Amino acid sequence: MLFRFLKRTYTNAQIFSGHFVDVKAFYTFEFNIIPCITFIGDMDITKAFAFVKDNCKPDIISTYQHSYFNHDDKKVYFNNSIVVLNTKRMIEIADNYCQLLHTTNQYNWARKLVNDLAQFRIERDITPAFRHTPVVGFAKEAEMN
Repeated sequence: MLFRFLKRTYTNAQIFSGHFVDVKAFYTFEFNIIPCITFIGDMDITKAFAFVKDNCKPDIISTYQHSYFNHDDKKVYFNNSIVVLNTKRMIEIADNYCQLLHTTNQYNWARKLVNDLAQFRIERDITPAFRHTPVVGFAKEAEMN
């Protein structure tokens, strides 16, 4: 029974999620380890991608992208990009966020890169009437007390 937990799975179908690749599954498939993940949201992904491309150039092994064609301006844009770096690192740039996937001894690299990427934050315009204090916890029915 133990052999089932030690067996590496080689099916390609497990790394696909939705319209593109699930980066966590891809990382595990590629490097055969579970990644640590550092997340940064509210990003201008075009600027973040250009920054990664310029500043990580010597470390980039490959780049995978899901792109789409916009009929209005007749241009191709990317939705998701996965940048594979040397020493078991990956960067996913998608929607409005970046995820840095790395090993357990690369937290300093991730922290430095996240601080560099923070300059590309998109400010959200939220009117004061719609601002609220986020509540952390669990809601339960009063009858359950």
